[in-house]
Amino acid sequence: MAGYWLTAIVYMAVPVVAFFIMRGCGAAKWLPIIAGVIMYFISTRLCDLTVWATLFSAPFAVKQAAAVELICIFEETGRWLAMKYPLFNIKSSGSAVCYGIGHAGLECWMRGFSTFGLISTGSRLNREGISSFIEEKTPEAAEAAVKELQRLADNGIINGIADSAEVITNFGFHIALSLLIFKKMGEPKFKRRWLLLAIGLHYALNFMSWLTSLSGSPLISSIVGILTGTAIIALVYRLIDGRSIIGEILYPMDG
Repeated sequence: MAGYWLTAIVYMAVPVVAFFIMRGCGAAKWLPIIAGVIMYFISTRLCDLTVWATLFSAPFAVKQAAAVELICIFEETGRWLAMKYPLFNIKSSGSAVCYGIGHAGLECWMRGFSTFGLISTGSRLNREGISSFIEEKTPEAAEAAVKELQRLADNGIINGIADSAEVITNFGFHIALSLLIFKKMGEPKFKRRWLLLAIGLHYALNFMSWLTSLSGSPLISSIVGILTGTAIIALVYRLIDGRSIIGEILYPMDG
């Protein structure tokens, strides 16, 4: 329970902390944050609708897998469109960071609320016992419920710490991709390869998460996710000259 509480709190707190950091730098802007929230919501919903329309009769597991495969294209295209057109007024590196805060922030809060749902399940289990989950179920359904509860219970505090670190890494990952697209769009001739690179990097992170999930160890999956996300952030930092962006945000009058 302590591990789940830690993860849920980190999910809810990271976007708020990021906003106040930007506010302390004098670079917090609400419109790009709102743009990130809106485009994330639209992108994920369009992805789901596309999958359900094209795979209407397919099993739910197939639809879920297809959505995971397509989400990178929808999210990164949405990020690019939000920065390409003047509607959201994303004209500075600080605004691009704020877009990333909105995009990753909504995702964090959605997953945070889901984690609170797991905490509620754990509280019910501790309060009422396992019988409340398996009564009136068929033997097969009861066995599946017990296995799922056991899987959740096996995630101890170490897993919670690793999950929390991965949350922070993934948050930084989305800010990095927002800056990548924004900075490359500012070049005289924006080449579509930068959008493709953003999609590819997003796929790389998702693929590593899927691949390590096959190990059956959430801890290994979180550690690999942290390492992959950190490597991608470092790559983007190098591609866009991250030091100059930090200087631009901290000392806007000097730019």
